[in-house]
Amino acid sequence: MKKIKSPWYGVTWIGIWTAALIWFLCSGLFNRTESIGLVVVWGVMVGATLFVLAKHFANRTRAPVRISAPPVSPALNGPCPCGSGKKYKRCCRA
Repeated sequence: MKKIKSPWYGVTWIGIWTAALIWFLCSGLFNRTESIGLVVVWGVMVGATLFVLAKHFANRTRAPVRISAPPVSPALNGPCPCGSGKKYKRCCRA
């Protein structure tokens, strides 16, 4: 299944959970203890969604870190980087 990366997906789920909670509370099918449990579950789901949204927006605003490669020293028997055509050990290392 393809992962959806849009932040609006999370906002949509918050709306769905809120509508479901309102319907459950207005239906009268649950007593007070069950209603409190539904509100707690709704709070956890909305909190988790908001946490994921906060991470999403934090990652988008942070500048990517560029890692440069360490300077590579030439091999002893390789050509000298100065362009003389000699081996490195006979030219610049000497």
